Amino acid sequence: MARVQRAQGDMQSVVRQLIDEAPWGWSHCMPGPDAPEGDRISEENAGPRVAPDETGMVAYVYVFDLEARRLDAFSTCVGDDGKRLCSVVFSQTGTPDLRALDLLPEETVDEPLLPGKELSAKELQDWLEGLPTLGTDSTSLHWLDTQQGPDDALAITFRVIIYEDGSIRDVLEREWDAVPPSARPEPERVRNFLEALVDVVSEDPRRLDPFWISAQDTLRRSGARQRESFAKVLRAHWARDFGSAA
Repeated sequence: MARVQRAQGDMQSVVRQLIDEAPWGWSHCMPGPDAPEGDRISEENAGPRVAPDETGMVAYVYVFDLEARRLDAFSTCVGDDGKRLCSVVFSQTGTPDLRALDLLPEETVDEPLLPGKELSAKELQDWLEGLPTLGTDSTSLHWLDTQQGPDDALAITFRVIIYEDGSIRDVLEREWDAVPPSARPEPERVRNFLEALVDVVSEDPRRLDPFWISAQDTLRRSGARQRESFAKVLRAHWARDFGSAA
């Protein structure tokens, strides 16, 4: 889905690259430091077969509907039985249709605008440095950097450090495409979202999950603007992702 957005909704070009130019599939298709174009699987070392009646060897299946400009994602993990995770329709400019993103009830709120001076990467960095520290004795989160992308979105790079017996066990770093261009003219909305994130993550140390945090896309998906509304959305996402009892 990130590739389709980067291609400005040109699904045909993504299909051409991911499928037509790599008929045997990929071991991974996202760019990495050692493999900028990802790792393609060769005919000699073909990956697991994927067919409507043969998905047992794969975890997720993506279906491209070029005419409808829609991308569907299905989970074939054990116990999921091919359930649809989401269905995203992209506009001619690559903007995802928010109402096609399987919005949770908490996300359907549409609150009054909070207009202000357009938020810059430097201002966002200053805000992050002023937020309360997120961490426990075994895990800590550190905001590292902010930058403006080619699409004028603001990205946040952060690091989660995991400790064990007083020593660092693991370091996980993520780049989070957190602030879309549409949210930058509403700086207080962005601030409310970040403060709500801190509130919700502080409630449960398990939420110091860098992959879960970097997947939060509420500023794009929802019309929420108040801190309390953002907190409700984030809690609902946690319940959806990990179960209401989590």
